Amino acid sequence: MKTQHLNRSFSFASVLALVTGLVAAPIPAQADVTEESAISDPVLQVGGDETSRNLSWMSESSGGGEIRWAKASEVDDGQLPADAQSAETTDSGLAIDLRRHYNHAAMTGLEPDTEYAYRVGSEEDGYTSVENFVTGPSGGDSEFLVFGDPQIGSGGGRPDDAAGWERTLNSALATAQDPRFFYSMGDQVNIANSQSQYEQYLAPDATRTVPQATTIGNHDVASKSYEQHFNRPNVSRDHGGGGAITSGGDYWFIDSGVLFININSNELDTDEHAEFIDEVVAEHGDEARWKVLGFHHSIYSTATHNDDADVRRLRKAIPPVAARNDIDLVVSGHDHIYNRTFLMDAEGEPVDGSDAGIAQEKEPGQTMYLTLTSSSGSKFYDHVPGLEWEAKSVHNDVPAFTRVRVTDGSLRATTYEVPTGTDGQVTAQAASEEIDDVEISRASDEAPEPDDDADADGAGAGADTDGAGAGADADGAGGGADAAGGESDSGGAGPNRDGTETSADEADTAADADGSTPAAVDAEAEGGEPGAGSESDAASASKDGDDLPRTGTELALPIGLGAGTILLGALLLAASRRRRSALH
Repeated sequence: MKTQHLNRSFSFASVLALVTGLVAAPIPAQADVTEESAISDPVLQVGGDETSRNLSWMSESSGGGEIRWAKASEVDDGQLPADAQSAETTDSGLAIDLRRHYNHAAMTGLEPDTEYAYRVGSEEDGYTSVENFVTGPSGGDSEFLVFGDPQIGSGGGRPDDAAGWERTLNSALATAQDPRFFYSMGDQVNIANSQSQYEQYLAPDATRTVPQATTIGNHDVASKSYEQHFNRPNVSRDHGGGGAITSGGDYWFIDSGVLFININSNELDTDEHAEFIDEVVAEHGDEARWKVLGFHHSIYSTATHNDDADVRRLRKAIPPVAARNDIDLVVSGHDHIYNRTFLMDAEGEPVDGSDAGIAQEKEPGQTMYLTLTSSSGSKFYDHVPGLEWEAKSVHNDVPAFTRVRVTDGSLRATTYEVPTGTDGQVTAQAASEEIDDVEISRASDEAPEPDDDADADGAGAGADTDGAGAGADADGAGGGADAAGGESDSGGAGPNRDGTETSADEADTAADADGSTPAAVDAEAEGGEPGAGSESDAASASKDGDDLPRTGTELALPIGLGAGTILLGALLLAASRRRRSALH
């Protein structure tokens, strides 16, 4: 009797352990995967420089894929010539949805100021239709576009964030003049492993005809889907990397004489990022007339994430690295509000005498920081007035984008909103409306030699990133948003350096179209699908309250517990069976 009771206990414990393990272990979501064709999700991306362009796509079959391309002038009746150039996939494998395979390949040897045609696929799966793109001129003036979080899926249909993203992207392309590429500052999707959300993000035609660069956000990191969908150039194996089931990797590229460095701010090892930035600038800084650093978590936001523990840590580490490498402009997202800083120094403080005007003349080692708001209208955050770095904030709860024009003498960043309908829903295409304009130039008439830029403050490449003074503590300024919350101020200008205040000290309500707060909308998004996890630091949880873990390493504990519990359950189940066999 005791043996039979013990066997029943083993069986119950085995089942309980197996169920617990299945719940604890992250499992790729498949319920939202839509029916796909043999080839899907093709996306054109930047290459290491102007002579190359990277491609990614999904296929039903594994391996054997390729990209074929030729000059558009050689295309006949929609068909590439028989002698078109081709390149096989450099990386491929089973996609996170367990149904398809991801493929990466690159076009190389491209000529400047030339229109090309391309298609991707294989003999087994067929090929996509022919798409065209244009390489920019070599040197001279150019421009690129920057977008804050599209975060497809976070709006839960109110508003339709997929339609909002496409609407903002199309408005930006109509506003700009032949942009070299567009730059998305992270949180492309709301649920890291949601294939349907990636399909919606990649749905606009422009994702196949205009190269893009992406940043990994906290809503992208907890899955390999980001790495599978985006074939980024020059990804570091040693800096900012992901884990077994998380995405990551710092990377860089050069376009039109601008060195772009992108770091994975979900990874909080700031020494790794500092080393990467130092190494890239030391090796490629002399090829650049300007340097732009991009990462997701804005360190100088004027919204509610500015006091998060991970943001404060980055705010201490980044300014000295940016200063010693003479980074001219930093672009970020994350906080769903638009703002720009004064020119900031190596200690993370506004430069003496800096103002909020359009013309900004920088000395070596000074940097301007831009925070991009939502590009889809999915959600917005409350404005926190009075922060010492705030030169200009706009918090109208309207999707926006930034157009950056590049010349030898200046970087000019002009930001536009794309108004929605009166009900907050995305309706017809609308013209953009300018809300901010700033032009960064150098104090000297002649641009400094890039080699001198890298050591402008006299610090060596290996300088300790924690050695400089910490950035301003957000809890020392300004207080929170006004709980009463009136209408948003359309200008949104912050305090001037002389201590005077503008009318933008009123905090906006940051309520979405249905009257919900960002946190409420996020909690409803996707019907509570897996992936809407807690903030990385519970003590610093902010008003959105549903962000995924900031770093993929935080998944190690539940994954380990899940795997260990499954193993324990299997052992108990085997022991139970052996005992039952012995009884019989």
